[in-house]
Amino acid sequence: MTALLARPGTHRSITATVLAASNSAAGGCDCSPTGIVQLDRLSFPSLDEPMLIQLRLEKHKKAQERDRWIGRAIGAGVSLAVGCGDGFAMADLTGAFLGGAVGGLTIDGLNQLSDRELDALGLGWTMKPESYLFHQRRHGQPLHRVLLMALTRQGSLRTTCGVRFSDGYLAFFDPKPFHCDIAPFHGTRRLSGKGAMPEVGTAGLTVGALPCSDGRARPLEALHTDKGRLLAMALTTPHHSLY
Repeated sequence: MTALLARPGTHRSITATVLAASNSAAGGCDCSPTGIVQLDRLSFPSLDEPMLIQLRLEKHKKAQERDRWIGRAIGAGVSLAVGCGDGFAMADLTGAFLGGAVGGLTIDGLNQLSDRELDALGLGWTMKPESYLFHQRRHGQPLHRVLLMALTRQGSLRTTCGVRFSDGYLAFFDPKPFHCDIAPFHGTRRLSGKGAMPEVGTAGLTVGALPCSDGRARPLEALHTDKGRLLAMALTTPHHSLY
């Protein structure tokens, strides 16, 4: 039997019936009809942002190299037409303009680019709260996934999956699959841009345990956060995901 604080001075018990009737932010229920947490629903692949960024940068670099080649060809043609024999490669000018400032860019250097340059690369999202890297820069390394629970104003139990970072911040996953033009990343899940920070000076209090589909019961802790009272159950990050 687990107590969940609903309002100051009140509580309700989290029973198998309550868990079975809970609603997941991703749709459906994260628990079975008997109140068992279904780990397969929480083991989805997360968006591998570093790999996606690297592929975007490599694609851009190849496009730059192609444009430079075209620029040199155009420049050479113009040089011949006007009789420039020193090869001042009008192409050099063309290539310089087409080359841009991001030819040797790495993931660590993204913050040197303007919003417009990032958008041109299709990477504008890396500087926004929906990005795992955004949170990593602010909250440290991800520790593990968490199943989070809270009571709605109607009194029902709402669940969602998130990530706990080293400073305690809890980032919520976007319940909708990520849409991408590159197959391996399409359908993965990224962060939603929303989250909760435990109140300074407070620590999680273990209030019980929840049975899970692998036969284990995992500790459940009550947290006081800037978004209200939450219950959190730590989960192992799947081997196929960074967070």
